[in-house]
Amino acid sequence: MKLMVAQTNPLWAEVTANLEALESLCRLAVEAKVDLLALPELAFTGYNIFERLDHLAEAIDGPIVTEVARLASKYNLHLLFGLAERRLGGELSNSAILIDDNGQHLATYDKRHLWDREHQFFTAGKKSCVVDTRFGKLGLMICYDNEFPEVARELAQAGAQIILSPTANMLPNSERQVLQIRARAMDNQCFVACINRSGEEGALHYCGSSIIAGPDGEVLGRLGLAAGTVIVDIDLARIDESRTHQDYLKDLRVLKDTHVVNGADS
Repeated sequence: MKLMVAQTNPLWAEVTANLEALESLCRLAVEAKVDLLALPELAFTGYNIFERLDHLAEAIDGPIVTEVARLASKYNLHLLFGLAERRLGGELSNSAILIDDNGQHLATYDKRHLWDREHQFFTAGKKSCVVDTRFGKLGLMICYDNEFPEVARELAQAGAQIILSPTANMLPNSERQVLQIRARAMDNQCFVACINRSGEEGALHYCGSSIIAGPDGEVLGRLGLAAGTVIVDIDLARIDESRTHQDYLKDLRVLKDTHVVNGADS
């Protein structure tokens, strides 16, 4: 699979303009023979929109997903992006949406680990998400999920070969983010891509540093602070190669009981 990570700098709360910019990215992806184009968390609204969520959150059949699906079909691309999704009962979720190259909705993943103010507005997801595609099994997580090793481990144990994480991470977390993504890839001997954003929204300064890491934790592609794209060929055979000498998922022993020794009494 040829993966394009698009580290964008969306205009704050300007959905129409941000969707128009997506078409240019789609053309660029087609020229490069890309199979899947991945975008950041809350890709078309901006991230720092909490007070505008009543206006900007949309249902899965709303204008944002409808337009992305149209472009996916037009350009024969799989598209992954973040969305503030409004459910039938009125609950809001910070979601990652995967659309296939026929414009069909393949999967929705709801962010499980909410960060800071997100707790006030979004409902945390309760399920992991692995999608079987012709490119392999794709696992989804979002931003703060990156910092919990259990999330990637659960996805890998469910068969995920490529984990994709739309993100909106801020300064000064660039190197922390890179370290975490490399560790998630190495620990689970799979591919992990973090699709961060760039730019500023008020007091929030996004750190970029989107990264694609391979099964041994190697950096296959990385961006800097500014908006841009990076394309990587994902060779799933690298997973089997990595597991030749040690297979962490196979050899993992889950500890059911922990014996705590009270040394203070000795």
